Amino acid sequence: MVGRRRKSIPSVSTLIAFETAGRLGSFSRAAEELQTSQSAVSRHIAGLEEQIAIRVFERTRAGVRLSEAGNRLYDGVCSGLDTIERAIEEAGAVSDEDRVVVSCSHDAWQLVFMPRLDELRRGFDGYSLVRFWPHAGDPGADPPGLDAHLAFTWDGRGAGAESLALREAVRPVCSPEYAARNAAILDRSVGGWGSLTLLDAPAPERKWASWQDWFELAGRPDTPPRMLEFDTYGEVLLAAAAGQGIALGWRHWIEHYLEGGVLVPLGSEWVERDNFYYGLLTEKGLRRPLARDCLAFMARSIQD
Repeated sequence: MVGRRRKSIPSVSTLIAFETAGRLGSFSRAAEELQTSQSAVSRHIAGLEEQIAIRVFERTRAGVRLSEAGNRLYDGVCSGLDTIERAIEEAGAVSDEDRVVVSCSHDAWQLVFMPRLDELRRGFDGYSLVRFWPHAGDPGADPPGLDAHLAFTWDGRGAGAESLALREAVRPVCSPEYAARNAAILDRSVGGWGSLTLLDAPAPERKWASWQDWFELAGRPDTPPRMLEFDTYGEVLLAAAAGQGIALGWRHWIEHYLEGGVLVPLGSEWVERDNFYYGLLTEKGLRRPLARDCLAFMARSIQD
């Protein structure tokens, strides 16, 4: 299969260097294990920190240790690398006829599905036959050149009785430290938010809620807040977790951040919009009973 280049995702070699250095607590020991130079590991880490605009290591006299944001990234990278290793081991064991391919954006893979992998393993007997295919954007129900059976998308064209439709609900979120530091402002109305920093990931022809959409429903600041933009929504949440500002949180996408206390919700309730995130069976999926079973289980898992 031919897919788009994922420009916003660090290279596998960078992620492996980060995982090794984080596990060993040393760039030099990581270089020994990876059979490369310490300077090469340092370049990988420096490039990673520059790409995501977050410091992932704290330098000490004894070596290095993961920062708070680095620890969160480390858990996700380990889970992703484990998934890749398992997929490679299983790739030759299942025929194409018995495999279900799930298409979704990379952000959806990281934020919606990856945190639920253990639940999928326990609850769906056919999990070993399911392959996720994350892509850089949101190409719709049947991405060109991608042999998908399920597609998760904001585009509801083709939605039918067997589709999953999650109503969009949003509310601002930030780190506990940012909330405490700005408690005097956040305790007042949105009109006083002009001195705060809002985090966003602009996208052309976006179908999901923007800050402007939320302001129309919740009220507008008297003066425009500072906007800090990132390439992807995943990077927005990492920046929020690192205390750089306030993100607009989408229900179902930030649950593990809230459950772990990494992010805290602001305001008293979710703001719902007449907009939906869909899970759709493609034409190929409609002909595959396992794809129907997979979609039904995912619907129960996400909505519970």
